[in-house]
Amino acid sequence: MRGRDPRCKLAAFLLLLPVLMSAPLFSPVWMAGVVLVLAGLRLARVDWLHFARGLWRLRWLWLAMLLVHGWFTPGAPLWPVGPALTREGVVAGGRQAVRMILLIGAAWSLMRSTTPLELVGALDRWSGRWRPVKHWLSILAFCLATLPRFQEEARRVRVGMRLRLMDDPGGFAARLERIAFAGEAMMMRMLWDVRRREEGLLARGHADALPLVRVEARATDWRDWVLLLPPAVAWLVWWAGITLW
Repeated sequence: MRGRDPRCKLAAFLLLLPVLMSAPLFSPVWMAGVVLVLAGLRLARVDWLHFARGLWRLRWLWLAMLLVHGWFTPGAPLWPVGPALTREGVVAGGRQAVRMILLIGAAWSLMRSTTPLELVGALDRWSGRWRPVKHWLSILAFCLATLPRFQEEARRVRVGMRLRLMDDPGGFAARLERIAFAGEAMMMRMLWDVRRREEGLLARGHADALPLVRVEARATDWRDWVLLLPPAVAWLVWWAGITLW
């Protein structure tokens, strides 16, 4: 999936959403969506162990879904005493958890094979000549392009603070003071950097002091359409089953 047109990948993700979240579980079209999600994770070269760890970090979300559905869905209680969960609620919560896991898998494969700037570029090409949308997309692209530099500055501040204060552990109050000092230092660096870059941009002729970060656009070839075809067919089958049957 790497190197393919981000517009096709984003469209494939949007077409899979209603199939994964609305089609009946274990129906043929839903199983086709599951196969497409697994294929997308494979093509995006996602580390399966890393993906499983990410799902494990959301274990409290899965538990909360089971409890909420189990308590508020009418049905047969699992035990006769106290505020019992219902069997129907637990089943409904499990189904929603499965749908959410598939949604996370589809989003994971999209983000692992596409950079944020490529996604912004796809939205920019979809927006056409609509100036308000293009303006906000340019601001988003500029923020995404400058975010790594700010992350590097934050890392330098943390390393400098650690080296200067490694012999002074202090207590809880001293730790809070160091955190506040590091945040103040980071804010001063950011303000100084923004002011310096604003002056440079104005000197180069950018009237709004915001350079447009453009993503290289390329023509869509047959491999991009092959990537988009299976989700489109799955969406058409889901749409026909919902509206005609």
